[in-house]
Amino acid sequence: MRRSLPWAVLGLLLAGLLLAAVTLDRRTWPGLMGDEATYLMQAESLAWDFDLTYERGDYQRFVAHWGIKPDGVILQSSDRGATFTYGKPAFYPTFLAPFSRLSPTRGPAVANVLLLALAALLTAHTLSSRLGATAPLWVAAFVFASVTFANAFWAHADLFLACLTALALALAYREREAPEALPEIWGERPEVQGRAFLLRWAAVGALLAPVALSRPFYLGLLLPAALAVPRERRRQGLAALGAGALLVAGLSVAASYDRSGSWTSYGGERLAFYSYTGFPKVDLADQEWSRLVARRGPGNWTEGERLLPYAFEPRLTGYNLLYFSVGRNTGLLPYYLPLLLGLVAFRKDRGRWALLLAVALAVAGFLFVRPFNFYGGGAALANRYFLPVYPALWFLCGRSRPWAWPLAITLAAVPFLAPSWLAPAAYPLDEKGGWRYVSASARAWLPYETTQDHLKPSGQEDVVHNELWVKPLGTEVRVEVAGQRFRLEGRPVAEVLIASPRPLPALRLEFDATGPTRVDLAGAELRRRLFEPSGGSTFDFALGRPTAVHKPWWAEESWYFYRLEIRPETSPEKAGTSKQTWVFQMKRL
Repeated sequence: MRRSLPWAVLGLLLAGLLLAAVTLDRRTWPGLMGDEATYLMQAESLAWDFDLTYERGDYQRFVAHWGIKPDGVILQSSDRGATFTYGKPAFYPTFLAPFSRLSPTRGPAVANVLLLALAALLTAHTLSSRLGATAPLWVAAFVFASVTFANAFWAHADLFLACLTALALALAYREREAPEALPEIWGERPEVQGRAFLLRWAAVGALLAPVALSRPFYLGLLLPAALAVPRERRRQGLAALGAGALLVAGLSVAASYDRSGSWTSYGGERLAFYSYTGFPKVDLADQEWSRLVARRGPGNWTEGERLLPYAFEPRLTGYNLLYFSVGRNTGLLPYYLPLLLGLVAFRKDRGRWALLLAVALAVAGFLFVRPFNFYGGGAALANRYFLPVYPALWFLCGRSRPWAWPLAITLAAVPFLAPSWLAPAAYPLDEKGGWRYVSASARAWLPYETTQDHLKPSGQEDVVHNELWVKPLGTEVRVEVAGQRFRLEGRPVAEVLIASPRPLPALRLEFDATGPTRVDLAGAELRRRLFEPSGGSTFDFALGRPTAVHKPWWAEESWYFYRLEIRPETSPEKAGTSKQTWVFQMKRL
């Protein structure tokens, strides 16, 4: 019972996830998010046409399957628009293709869950040599006490890459110790004998190659894999590891050159297309490609000025480290809390210290090169750039620990993971325009990430208003007339983020004739309240210390950020109305 129960728990959780994937029809969601259109259309092109070339038929097939246009599809061309390929690596679409052929709308989620199940089971089998019979419980916590499992319903490559990392390291750290009583009979460990040894390490390299090719920051994962090779045959193991990685990398680069004239799908001329831009071979003529590239830029990430676009800013990095760790939308501790389990059971044998180094290098790369988007953009579920290296922390476990540890971590994750557990396959945005996975506890306790450009869950764009930069953080506040004024709905709290190029000691809110009788501003002191004869109302507030002071993505100097919670109150005679809406402006004092 002690051995079978942990496996039963992990198996039931994975089976439940698979059931959710089988029954989910993604067409019930209002739309696709981020790069999903590119990956899905690419997979369908492979499944039906057996190629990666974009044609009019690809567009028509996608619309027929999904009932919507492929907003956000990224295309690449090396011959001025005569032919088009897809601007994303082909590894993940190749994996999705057979599942997409069986069911275009359900197949991708099923594929994700099956691969995640394989990675979880193999990881549990490998860790059982150190953690004992409770290893499946540890893996269940790694997967389900983090947002890892919820990524299965998104057609993004990050979960796929995470599974490849887990499978590679599970093979690398797999071991069978010889019985100490019979060393002369057992002889050399089975793991260092025969052709299977070479195939195993070649598979480790082949699995890690797509991860490193997708984003070079993950290249460090090869180091702990190399250090895990047994000393008895390190030279042969490293040769097999390198051969497997180079074979996959060489084939990928050659195929990319053949398709697009660049060694990577992130190179060359690549553009994103939406309903409002039109689509090549449907709304746009081939010869318009050059005009679009001249107007919007080539969109590649291999040019020198795109590789290191920002200088190092100590203050900006300090805020990003805070947000990276405990940010409301992106924090590791709320959304990847089981990483602490690896530290609890850490043992530095077989080069496990290099796992920490590989993760640290990847994190530093994103924080330095993409300081205004280190988490994966507006379509990310928590920090999707961290997800591919997250499994590396699973294999820090090198010594037995009580089963109470994964249980304690799971309980600690409840305040932040509850929304994902209750509705794992729900549409990612809630009725208030925020990310559904962000709990009320996270909104109340954790800091909002003021540094992140793409973090716009409400669907509201940031605007310049009376010399202030304003970003509504929910649907309670709506931008009107190109930022000249805002509309506030009568809800208990309306949250906005404002920024100023200089300190903002005081702020004025001016409401129209239907304005509230009282307004509270969290963290600010009401100085004056004035009611105009016309019916309008004015409220002056003294602001406290700014929420953050750092360089923003639109300026070279530091700006002062203030997160405000507006709490309006209306008169008793108006309080009974079903819905109050007020128009207001903000002004510096």
